[in-house]
Amino acid sequence: MKWFKNQKVIVKFIALSSVILIAAFFVLITWNLNVLKKVSMDRGMLEAQNTGQNYADENAKIVQNTVASLASMRSIFNDEVSQGDTDRQRMIRRLGNLLKENDAVSSIFTIWEPDAYGRDADFTADSLFAVNGGRMATLVIRFDDGNIMPVPFGDLDTFTAYDQAKATKRAVVMEPYNAPTEDGKSELLTMIVLPVLDQNERFLGIVGGAFLLDTFQQAAEQEHPLGGNVSLLSGGGLYIANGENPKEIGKSFVSSEKNKRLFEEVQKGKLAHEVAGPDGAAVIRSFKPIPIIDDQVWYVQTAIPKAEILTTYTNNRVESIVIGCLALLLLGLGIWFLARLIVINNIKRMVKALRFMADGDLTQTVPVQSRDEFGEMAGHLNEATAHLRKMLQQTSEIALTVSATSEELTGGAEQTSLAAQTISASMENVADGINEQNEEAAKAAGMMREMTESVRRVAATAEAVSESAEDVIGQTEQGDRVVQRAVGEMNAISLSMAESNEAMKRLSERSEEIGKLIGLISGISIQTNILSLNASVEAARAGEHGKGFAVVAAEIRKLAEQTKLAVGQVQAGIAEITTDTDHAAALIGNTALEVEKGLSSVTESGQLFASIMKEMKQVGVRAQEVSAEVEEMAEGTVRVAEAVRLVSGITMKSADETAQVAAASEQQLATMQEISSAAAHLSRLVQELTDQMAHFKV
Repeated sequence: MKWFKNQKVIVKFIALSSVILIAAFFVLITWNLNVLKKVSMDRGMLEAQNTGQNYADENAKIVQNTVASLASMRSIFNDEVSQGDTDRQRMIRRLGNLLKENDAVSSIFTIWEPDAYGRDADFTADSLFAVNGGRMATLVIRFDDGNIMPVPFGDLDTFTAYDQAKATKRAVVMEPYNAPTEDGKSELLTMIVLPVLDQNERFLGIVGGAFLLDTFQQAAEQEHPLGGNVSLLSGGGLYIANGENPKEIGKSFVSSEKNKRLFEEVQKGKLAHEVAGPDGAAVIRSFKPIPIIDDQVWYVQTAIPKAEILTTYTNNRVESIVIGCLALLLLGLGIWFLARLIVINNIKRMVKALRFMADGDLTQTVPVQSRDEFGEMAGHLNEATAHLRKMLQQTSEIALTVSATSEELTGGAEQTSLAAQTISASMENVADGINEQNEEAAKAAGMMREMTESVRRVAATAEAVSESAEDVIGQTEQGDRVVQRAVGEMNAISLSMAESNEAMKRLSERSEEIGKLIGLISGISIQTNILSLNASVEAARAGEHGKGFAVVAAEIRKLAEQTKLAVGQVQAGIAEITTDTDHAAALIGNTALEVEKGLSSVTESGQLFASIMKEMKQVGVRAQEVSAEVEEMAEGTVRVAEAVRLVSGITMKSADETAQVAAASEQQLATMQEISSAAAHLSRLVQELTDQMAHFKV
């Protein structure tokens, strides 16, 4: 296969054409020889059939005419018996006349059932019928000298044909047998017996004749179709005539198992066979049935050697092969010449033009010398060369344009990369400030949680003071026995008020610290706003490549402004909490002084219970006021804590946005680097394309 691929077109074409032609001629010659063989076989078979048919037509008439005469005689006899006209001498004369008319018949006979022909008793003394007791049974014979004479029919008991005809009421054709002659020889005979039946199908007797079969042998010896021979077989398979070997006459054709199977197939209707002859050579045997009477048939066998049938085929086979080879050679030479003239020369012109094109010379064209497929191919090739030349020119112009564009793109990418680096650095500073702001907001939130807990404790203490004042008012009515208890309660109130005063001081200190943190957060938001403004300026410098950064910087500026507003709200809340805390501290201080006075009054005497009652009521009122103030303070701390949480959320969002801006800046920087690398690669490709185009001549 590799060798075939490396060969030229002419070699491939001749090789393939040779293979195809050889295969085609092989098939054609084989088919022609098969047809010739079939024609020879058909001709031989037809010759065998015609010979058998001619033999059958010529010889079957002898038997068929005699059978027809016997059938006519049987009808006459039957009519005479039915009319009572039974003249035996007339019957014998008729039998003699029939014998004279048929030379192939050696004798004619008739045998009747006792008294079936009538008046058997009248012929018991007649020498012709006495042997059978007057019964109608006579035999008319033709002797060797030609004389015809009736003789008694003796020994009826051994005449099986009579019994067979009586039993079947059908015609009987006996198998051939050798009968002795007057000179001591023998001759082959057969008998045909027809039953005589009345109108009621009652068996009356028979009429029949004995046929000499030597005429069939003489006719068979005259037939030699294509070097073959003709034979005649009885219905039982005995040779009546044998043109090949007369010694087989009277012998059985089916003596061998092979011939027995063959004869069975013939009886079933398969009349043509190919068998091996005595010498082993193939022989074609054709059989022709000869109807005798009713379903009784004989067979004409025509045997022709297959070699004789195929003589024409054998003689013409070598001649056909030689003629086919010469025709194949002439056709191959013609195809080679035409292929070289029509195909190869045109292909060479195309190859030459393609070689110029491969060398880069696009100025060459292929001359169009015809309007066939090669002419169209040359025209299309010229068009393709022109298009390619034009395309290369356009490609050269485009390469120059692309080269200039790639240089501009490289410069723009470098400027964009520098701007992206600046924006990324600014975003990192913003992120650091926001993270610091977020940490301070977290600290403020923690301090607010502590202050809320302190306010809750103050509220609980104020509520306890109010409840204690109410108990004192109720118990002063009991007199002196509860003075000591009142003293103890007053001591407890004094301690509680001291703790409340201390808690309020701590709350005031925490408020101041929160104020400082809020100031710090405000400073960070201001710095964030400034950084966002710087980022907007840098984005504006970047031009179209910085639009995304300008949007992100604007969002950061909005977040900084929101942070500033939230810080203002937190500062206002802290101021309110500080004012409320100072007011609550003043109230707690006043309450402590009053408690001290009440304690002094209680210890001095019980006479001051009335004034203590009055003062205690005032204490209760003041305690309620303190409780209310503390509740308001608690609400203020909650608002401050919510504001701090809001500030923390805003700072976290600002941190996320800043991280996104930084990531976008880094991504843009990476993209610009890729664009710069791609532009450099494109420039190299354009240079390579320019170098390659220099190879072409346009």
